[in-house]
Amino acid sequence: MVNSLMRNGKFLIILIILIVSLLVPWTVFAQKTLVVDEANLMSPDQVLDLNDRANALSQEFNMDIVIVTTDDTGGKSSREFADDYFDYNGYGVGPNYDGILFLIDMDNRETYISTTGQGIRYLTDVRIEAVLDRVFDSGLLVGDYYGAALGFLEETESYLVMGIPSGQYNEPEEVVKENKLTVADILIALIGALGVGLAFIISIISQYRFRSKPNPYSYRTNSIVNFYNRQDRLINSFVTHRVIPKPTNTSKSTLGRSTTHRSSSGRTHGGGGRKF
Repeated sequence: MVNSLMRNGKFLIILIILIVSLLVPWTVFAQKTLVVDEANLMSPDQVLDLNDRANALSQEFNMDIVIVTTDDTGGKSSREFADDYFDYNGYGVGPNYDGILFLIDMDNRETYISTTGQGIRYLTDVRIEAVLDRVFDSGLLVGDYYGAALGFLEETESYLVMGIPSGQYNEPEEVVKENKLTVADILIALIGALGVGLAFIISIISQYRFRSKPNPYSYRTNSIVNFYNRQDRLINSFVTHRVIPKPTNTSKSTLGRSTTHRSSSGRTHGGGGRKF
């Protein structure tokens, strides 16, 4: 009887060890690499801590919360680098690639937040500015990059908890088209300028050619002079008052606006950045 219980106890212990050994690898596998310190701005322990926090936040709100540092963008702007890093490294949850990426760009000396999918709706333009304020207040300017990244996570979490603001809307940014002169434009401009110039010259010549000469001995036109003594007197004045109504703003409130743009992959991104 005792031997049987011992054998059963050993079996239970072995079974528990097997279950734990099977669960641990799955837990490790579920952890994504959401913090990439390419610029080596933080210690390994700090990167590990931020990665744990980013994974927990990502799982809670079902989107990828990514932190990246770099000292070489390959000639790209901070916005282009942040968008492309998110798009081309497999980040984003669901069909709309929901997520938020925070970049510390030492090459362009700029920090940038890139949003996609539901991340665009959570972090409006106004909220992004508030998150950037927190990043700067958390030590970015004094070289505390871990503190800045931690400030990003904490401030972003507060807005995720608040939810999507009422009246939120996406508004594509205005694209400024470059006006380039073509050969045809230059020829048309030259021909037009030449025609206007010739017309002006011909007009001047014709005026001088047909103008009649005045008679120097015309005493009537040369001798009559009239002087008038005029005085302006203020007789009365009137003052009117009118209430100018305040302009009514019929456009949407900018508080809920998320300005969007297209990245090189063709996806829609929101975001904003600030030099440091």
